[in-house]
Amino acid sequence: MKTIKLGYTGNEVQLLSDSLKRNGYPVDSTTVFTESMSQSVIKFQAANGLDADGIVGYRSWEQLLFNGRATTQKLVEDDFQLLGLLLDCEPAALKTVQKVETGGRGGFFALGKPAILFEGHIFWSQLKSRGIDPNKFVAGNSNILYPKWEKGHYKGGLGEYDRLEQARTIHREAADASASWGMFQIMGFNYASCGEKSVESFVKSMHESECKQLILFGRFIRQAKMLPALQSKSWATFAKQYNGPAYAKNEYDKKLAAAYAGFSHK
Repeated sequence: MKTIKLGYTGNEVQLLSDSLKRNGYPVDSTTVFTESMSQSVIKFQAANGLDADGIVGYRSWEQLLFNGRATTQKLVEDDFQLLGLLLDCEPAALKTVQKVETGGRGGFFALGKPAILFEGHIFWSQLKSRGIDPNKFVAGNSNILYPKWEKGHYKGGLGEYDRLEQARTIHREAADASASWGMFQIMGFNYASCGEKSVESFVKSMHESECKQLILFGRFIRQAKMLPALQSKSWATFAKQYNGPAYAKNEYDKKLAAAYAGFSHK
């Protein structure tokens, strides 16, 4: 979405008008960004913890589009359509990442339990980054604390919460930062790129709903400059950015291409 402000003329203003009305701020239907509309935007921004400057940028659009709607725990088609509009990205491309990351499953293992995968090698580095020597905690914790990646300790599903809780007894923030969260499996240490002020607020948001997980994903790929690759469906580039250097070994790009082909042909 374009960033717009007082005096702007275009179709985006009609969408702004409709969104303001839905959120309880009556304005005239128009394609011109008027002074009265600017004042309504400022009031909306102030009420939602945004910079109250009357300029409708990404975060203001996000709030305007997603607020004031009936929401459910599970994602619905409108959620993908709205994020696609916000990011100028084909909804099918967003669905593609969701399908590959979750295998088609949802963003929660159970009620109040977002999907997670705990990474012991990340926990090692997260402790070190906080000035804590991980070697002091290895005894009795070798299943959650190790210097190099290995997959042998994964339990999968709700079993990952056993590992997370074990790590939390050592250091809660570092533990939460060392798990990937939600249907898009975003690492907790990426909280700032998701527009969150702390690991704690990031985890809280991941508990809200699948829609909130989708919103954080949008912020993440935009902030981390992955969006252009997803917009252009450059799967190898996006796979490397999102999944890391081992993407080819895991055939992540091929999985993305195959999933997209399924969505785009519907």
